[in-house]
Amino acid sequence: MKPLPTILWVTASLLSSAAPAEKKLAIIKLAFAQTEDGPGLAATYQFIAGESVFFSCLVDGYTKSDKNEIFLTYQIQAKDARGILLQPASNDKIEATLAPEDKDWRPKLRDTIVIPPLADSGEYQVLVSVRDERSRTDVEARATFHVHGREVAPSDTLVVRDFRFLRSEDDTKPLQVAAYRPGDSLWARFIMTGYKQGDGNQFDIEYGLSVLSADGAVAYTEPHAAAQKDQPFYPQRYQPGVLNLNFPKDQKLGEYTIVLTVRDNLGGQSFETRQRFSVE
Repeated sequence: MKPLPTILWVTASLLSSAAPAEKKLAIIKLAFAQTEDGPGLAATYQFIAGESVFFSCLVDGYTKSDKNEIFLTYQIQAKDARGILLQPASNDKIEATLAPEDKDWRPKLRDTIVIPPLADSGEYQVLVSVRDERSRTDVEARATFHVHGREVAPSDTLVVRDFRFLRSEDDTKPLQVAAYRPGDSLWARFIMTGYKQGDGNQFDIEYGLSVLSADGAVAYTEPHAAAQKDQPFYPQRYQPGVLNLNFPKDQKLGEYTIVLTVRDNLGGQSFETRQRFSVE
């Protein structure tokens, strides 16, 4: 029974002399914040469409040369719930010579993601790809964040949705009864969707209006009230519109109808909606 301790000692000695396992290239500590290098947010946090998201992560397990040099290249992509890029992918590199005291240093990758103002609600994703140019190894990691946007039902053809009369330009709640007085300003907002988009997310829409009195006579007309033409990086499947009418103090009382006509110049389609209000 005496040899047993010796055998155990030899085994332990062999284990302690084994070389430590090399770390594999890895992307760790993926986080989202409201400010650069700010505190990380909970996974349930919802960003608002139009808000900026500050993303960061660390790279571990990279390879160093004999001179303690590192060379990493990376790409960061942000996509919406449909897998569409929010903005051009961020591509960059990290080249550095580390000092002896930097042996545990881990590079920090950062990117600022601007959520498009007209983005839909959903679970969005960030994809990070890192290549260690010295070891010729690659690694990827994904992280998700949540966005709250405006809920606008899709349409295959041009349509106006959510038309609402307002008391002032800054009102957010629509009038329950669309009634105004002489000398008032009428404000109205609406959403246009279902228009066609060309190459590079191009769109070209415009709208005009007429105001009809109760007997059908045209009290006011503006065939080209506004035009919206753009070619954004991120596709915009709907556009907000706004109308403003200023009534003189001697405005005739009665019932009126706004005839709003929207035209899709790329898709060759138009849509008309009629909305009633009164001056009392």
